[in-house]
Amino acid sequence: MSDGLLHCRRVVTTRPDAGDLERRLEHHGATVVHLPLTNIVDVSVNTSVDEPIDWLVVTSANGARRSEPWSSRASHRCAVGPTSAAVLREVSGEIVDLVPENASGEDLVRSFPTAPSGGGHVVIIRGEQASGEVRTGIEQLGWRVTDVVTYRTQRNEVDQYIAELAATSDLVLLAASSAATAWASICRTHKLSSPPVVVIGAPTARTAEQEALQVAAIAEPSTIDGFISATLKYFS
Repeated sequence: MSDGLLHCRRVVTTRPDAGDLERRLEHHGATVVHLPLTNIVDVSVNTSVDEPIDWLVVTSANGARRSEPWSSRASHRCAVGPTSAAVLREVSGEIVDLVPENASGEDLVRSFPTAPSGGGHVVIIRGEQASGEVRTGIEQLGWRVTDVVTYRTQRNEVDQYIAELAATSDLVLLAASSAATAWASICRTHKLSSPPVVVIGAPTARTAEQEALQVAAIAEPSTIDGFISATLKYFS
């Protein structure tokens, strides 16, 4: 049964696939509008990785899904958060050696080991539009880094009716910088004002603010639990 804490609240979720987040919001009484702002498109991999891989790093679940054959070749594996780690374990059949306490690129770099005296090699599996934050941070720790781009994030078209339904909701949840950019673009296209937004991670918050979105909260931790907690706190 619903506990009713979000009764009469309409909340927009924007990840490509609906799932546990939407179910839990509905459990709390919310009316959920699932508006997938982006979808994931595979791209041809043009990077050759011939040398041994000391660490394989994935910065998203989408990267983890596309981490073979590199993940099984790596001596160690690192994932940005628990969801990415679970996918990486499933794909590689190997343990994930490092998952930062908070699911962010900044925390990943902060928890990543310094390269040994002889150097070492890190492969990062990422999307085409990913920032260079993780690569730069790992290189500053003394590692040689190879980026392997395996997918791109593509914006979805949203019609006027759905855009208006989302814009007249109470809160929008944004799980990536690409989602913040896409949502702001939709609002501009349809001449709508966005409700406040809850975001995952400081990079998404920065993007949202640059897009003139009102950031109500940053989910802590950067997980579904964090989204739920921030949403409940916002309405309390």
